[in-house]
Parts: sequence; C-alpha cells; structure tokens
Amino acid sequence: MRNQRFGVIEALIVLASAVAALPLNAQEKKISKKDVPPPVLAAFEKAYPHAKIRGTSNEVENGKTYFEIESMDGDQARDILYLADGTVTEIEEVVAVGALPGAVKTAIDREFPKAKIAKAEKTAKGTEISYEVQVSLGSKKGSLVVDPSGKVLEKNPLKVKKEKTEKEEEGEEED
Repeated sequence: MRNQRFGVIEALIVLASAVAALPLNAQEKKISKKDVPPPVLAAFEKAYPHAKIRGTSNEVENGKTYFEIESMDGDQARDILYLADGTVTEIEEVVAVGALPGAVKTAIDREFPKAKIAKAEKTAKGTEISYEVQVSLGSKKGSLVVDPSGKVLEKNPLKVKKEKTEKEEEGEEED
C-alpha cells in the first residue's frame, strides 16, 4: 500500500510540474468582428476611417485581455492591439525598406552584411518604437529587432527554415 501511495504522489508531482511549466499567456485566438467590444471597433474606425478589417483576434496576457485588429488602409498593412475599453497598446505597421531610418539600416548591414530584407515592420508601444526586420540569405532566414538609434534589441541568427506544410500556408492566408 505504501508503494502505491508513493507512486501516486510521484505522479502528482510530475503532473504539477508539467502544469507549472505551461505558459501563463494564452494563445492568440481568432474571433469574429461581432465579438470585438464596441469601444475597440469605435476607436479603430475613428482612427482609421478608410481601413478594411482583415481579421480580429484576442488573447490574454498577464491577466489582461487584448483585442487585435488586422487591417489594410490602402496599401498600408497595420495591426493594432487594444484593451477592451478601446485603449491602444500597440501599433504594428509594415514599412518599406527605403523608409527605414539610417541607423536601423546600418545595424542590419552590420548584423547581416549580405542578407536581403524580406519584410520590415515598425512597432509602437506607447512612446517606445522598434523595427523588426526579416532577412534572408539564400535559404537561410533570420530576424532583427532594432530601436530607432540602431541598438539591437533582439537577434535571431540566419538559419535554414523548414518548409511549411500546405496546411500551415493555408492558415497563413487566412490571417
């Protein structure tokens, strides 16, 4: 009996460790436009009256629920993260390579000298601005997050990426 009880206790410890290792932040979940709080939609429509909503989602992070609106405003792709009351917490916009600040371009050239910029995005979180660039060199891909002064905040080195499955690519098209 004692051995069985010890086995159960060990199993409970393993289970508790596995639960503790789970991420505290929920995954982003696609939702329909009708599930977005009215203050969020009102704030979006006021700020971007000509933009078309491409997708909506929500996620819980550190106990707060955020709502994301993915949009196109002419040829400008933009994702905005809101709190339920319509407060903007983050704006992410695709940026033309030619529009990147000189210090950011210098940092990219220094970190990935021969790579081509595949995509660049500007992120604003309050007054903090950063630029995330996806780069490629042949079949290798990497990324860099840089502040406007050229300081590297995050770097993912060039690596060969696995080919996406057809299902992953279909899911990407829905975004």
